[in-house]
Amino acid sequence: MLNDIEKSELENYFANRFIKQHNLEDSNDDFLAQWQEWINIIPLRSAGEILNENICRKRPVQFKSPESITIEIYNSVAGKVPVIVFGSSADFENFIVNLIHKGERPDNISQTGASFIYGKTQRFLVLSKKYYSNTEPDFVGLSSEEWREKSMILRREHECTHYYTKRFYGSASNSLHDELIADFCGMYEAFGRYEAGLFRHFMGIDGTRGGRLSVYTAGLSEGVREVVAETACRCADALEAWSESESFRNMDKASRINHLCETDIKEMSNNKI
Repeated sequence: MLNDIEKSELENYFANRFIKQHNLEDSNDDFLAQWQEWINIIPLRSAGEILNENICRKRPVQFKSPESITIEIYNSVAGKVPVIVFGSSADFENFIVNLIHKGERPDNISQTGASFIYGKTQRFLVLSKKYYSNTEPDFVGLSSEEWREKSMILRREHECTHYYTKRFYGSASNSLHDELIADFCGMYEAFGRYEAGLFRHFMGIDGTRGGRLSVYTAGLSEGVREVVAETACRCADALEAWSESESFRNMDKASRINHLCETDIKEMSNNKI
């Protein structure tokens, strides 16, 4: 049983932080023109040089495999967005360290496989080719090549979902609600279905290698973390059932995200999606 302080902590964590309005103040896509110019000169200049000159000017990266870096403008559910893909995990990590962490390498950087940068004048996604959520290919019954391909799709759609909620709801955070929605969209895009058991594995709830839930519950007391884990399992089961429903099939991708944003954790865990 949780005490009153823990109940308050849990209530605050489960609060729905999505703003129920669309088209906030960032409908301007003028930044895309500059990215297209950079992409156009990649045949003449390496993507690594372009990133150092324009994105990492303060802390240039010594790329190990600049030839494995690609940049494209992807037509996501949230609109067109630049996507940088790093073939080298070391290059991906060093880019994230220099750009986001100001040169200070965080302890869990090896667990990171993607990020998205969102500002008034610049927005883009950064993806690695790591296995998704540190899950090995045999766990999902795929070859290494197949799983890397699926991981890329899953990771890209996951980040595009965060981009959507940030752009149209004003919120994207390391919380269970956000991750349930993003993993749902990513998994469905990659596999054409959603599996609650696979989500639990990605989160590390089943005690296997994945361990992302600890990131999204950092700072919570132990009792609250246990409740969050139990709630995550119920939500995943409810999402799997919803993904097989007629109402789900009748929605487009954006409508599904909107619906999940406006369904709070308590409703989701009680199978009220």
